[in-house]
Amino acid sequence: MEDESNPWPSFVDTFSTVLCIFIFLMLVFALNNMIIMYDNSIKVYKANIENKTKSTAQNSGANDNSNANEIVNKEVNTQDVSDGMTTMSGKEVGVYDIADGQKIDITSTKNELVITYHGRLRSFSEEDTHKIETWLEDQINSNLLIEMVIPQADISFSDSLRLGYERGIILMKEIKKIYPDVVIDMSVNSATSSTTSKAIITTINKKVSE
Repeated sequence: MEDESNPWPSFVDTFSTVLCIFIFLMLVFALNNMIIMYDNSIKVYKANIENKTKSTAQNSGANDNSNANEIVNKEVNTQDVSDGMTTMSGKEVGVYDIADGQKIDITSTKNELVITYHGRLRSFSEEDTHKIETWLEDQINSNLLIEMVIPQADISFSDSLRLGYERGIILMKEIKKIYPDVVIDMSVNSATSSTTSKAIITTINKKVSE
């Protein structure tokens, strides 16, 4: 009889039930807020990624256009320079430095051919090549010695050696085109006393094998 007249256990049960329901609702509310925040964060992150991608693509396109314009400008400038050099010299522009007033003089004796260079010219015209070929016709049975004489009046010692070897190699190639089997020795003389750049070609009698 005492237990039925005491309302306290019933109150505790009711309060516990209400508290559990309240906690459950709070958890559901918190979970819903977390889901909403997560969804918003994903949307913001995707939007930032898309903006960065578009910005990178635009910058890349601008750089490509700039590089393409720069390449075109360089090609146009190079073509203008080449056209100008061809017009000025009247000769084909190649690996040789051709300038106005530069030329080659060729003199020869029976056993010696002297090529005098005026300026920094390295190449040979058809007329020059013909003169060399005519002189070589009488030297078929001889070896050749080429001495490149380069003065140091206006250039350094290293530059004079480089110029001498460049001219010598070009001259040897021209001779080899005419007589591929001829034996050629070459030396470079960087002379401080000389004022004229020249190539001196002399003949050397072949040794007869016993």
